[in-house]
Amino acid sequence: MASGGARGPTLRWALALGGAALLLLLLPTASAQACSQHTNRTCEECLKNVSCLWCNTNKACLDYPVTRVLPPSSVCQLSSARWGVCWGLFKEENPYARFENN
Repeated sequence: MASGGARGPTLRWALALGGAALLLLLLPTASAQACSQHTNRTCEECLKNVSCLWCNTNKACLDYPVTRVLPPSSVCQLSSARWGVCWGLFKEENPYARFENN
């Protein structure tokens, strides 16, 4: 029984640390600007927020559609969509959608 009592405070301490770490992760996103505030600016400004998607065709900064791996064409054509970096280009005519560096 003595060993069970020693784990109780350790578990509470671990939960407290986990909660503090979660709070620290959420703080930057709470203060981050909405993606739409970067529309008609630059791709680089838009993609500073990792949850944003830049569309070259209309210079729109949009919330990345997280329910999809690739953004649907209704949001932005794949060849014009940028996320993560501004210099990439998907070639849609390739059936394997090869990623090229431009």
